[in-house]
Amino acid sequence: MKQESKYEQVVHYLKNEIESGRFPTGSRLPSIRRLSQDFHCSKDTIQRALLELRYQKYIYSKPQSGYYALEQQSSHDDLEILVNDEHLGAYDDFRLCVNESLIGRENYLYNYYEHQEGLEELRKSVQKLLFEQAIYSKPDQLVLTSGTQQALFILSQIDFPSRTQEILVEQPTYHRMNQLLLAQGLPYQTIERRIDGIDLNELEQHFKKGKIKFFYTIPRFHYPLGHSYTDQEKRAILDLAAKYQIYIVEDDYLGDLDPKMGQTFHYLDQNDLVIYIKSFSTSLFPALRITALILPNAIKEAFVSYKNILDYDNNLIMQKALSLYIDSQLFEKNRLARLVLQEKKQAQIQKLLKSNPINLPTYPLHDGLLLDLRQYPKIASLKHSSLDLDFFETSYLSTCPYHFAKVPLEKIETTLDYLKTELD
Repeated sequence: MKQESKYEQVVHYLKNEIESGRFPTGSRLPSIRRLSQDFHCSKDTIQRALLELRYQKYIYSKPQSGYYALEQQSSHDDLEILVNDEHLGAYDDFRLCVNESLIGRENYLYNYYEHQEGLEELRKSVQKLLFEQAIYSKPDQLVLTSGTQQALFILSQIDFPSRTQEILVEQPTYHRMNQLLLAQGLPYQTIERRIDGIDLNELEQHFKKGKIKFFYTIPRFHYPLGHSYTDQEKRAILDLAAKYQIYIVEDDYLGDLDPKMGQTFHYLDQNDLVIYIKSFSTSLFPALRITALILPNAIKEAFVSYKNILDYDNNLIMQKALSLYIDSQLFEKNRLARLVLQEKKQAQIQKLLKSNPINLPTYPLHDGLLLDLRQYPKIASLKHSSLDLDFFETSYLSTCPYHFAKVPLEKIETTLDYLKTELD
């Protein structure tokens, strides 16, 4: 039988004391110091336990006073958080973690932090989180940045072992990657990403030229096409990367929403050629500018040195809060809630498509619908319609051909009605 951790012991003890009435409603709980002494554990362990009890509606806190017992309901069913928006529950939970991170954290507020890789506590938390998703790394391989944009900027600036300069990007792709290339005047090559992937022969021709610094790709839930590579395609791409010693920058920005938890490039890589990027702003909410990278040993030192120029220690309070959020299982709770929400969205999309059939290929996305307009004879006229065609403009380095249109979930029904009229 598995032995309870100190964290679990504290949670169970306090729950039992509150439910039994030994800590009556409104009574003050023992201090964090006292609990840490009684259970022979750190104050951080006690704070994690108290955070979990706050989430479960067993206790509440008073600033400068402590924690108090809440009145218990006959059933906890009505206390469950209803997630009406995919970020709402995550925001509320994270706010609790921010408040907790400020308690006794004067060292984060008044001192600098010497490790440019990021807060050690968060790097350990992220390592465990990624391990559960079959993304294996050592803590010293992880580096935290102020968002994905900063990570991509640093990668574009530092020297790689090959000393080559050109960046290979899919088209269309993440619009901020396009902006980075254009704003910095960086040399680049492009490869077409279609709804069914890329041409591997074309990819090899790019690699064979010997000018590629790294290949930037979004393997799962591609932005903006929604396509995901199969494991067979990933292995073929990795074989080509190994043959020509090309680094792959794997932007796994929506990996948390993969119900199958498919294998990543990083998992399949046997040659230390994959740079794995995980954004927490996409998983939680956009204002959280924290991104984790797993860096090959060959480029980590150069990356950290360049990061030191940009920011000495990016937002330690938010890093500590995210560490609490992950360790308290709140990240996993909200990830599962978002997966349920995505399943409901997909069911709604399928229902709308069934009741509003059109003569165009359609592809459900995680947050809407992708319309294939390549055979539509009046693409130019659609630019002046109510469709969100502008969504694709920044996803191309050259002129957007408008082969596809992304339709948000809330606009699918009206869009299908419009297209049925146009196509008739």
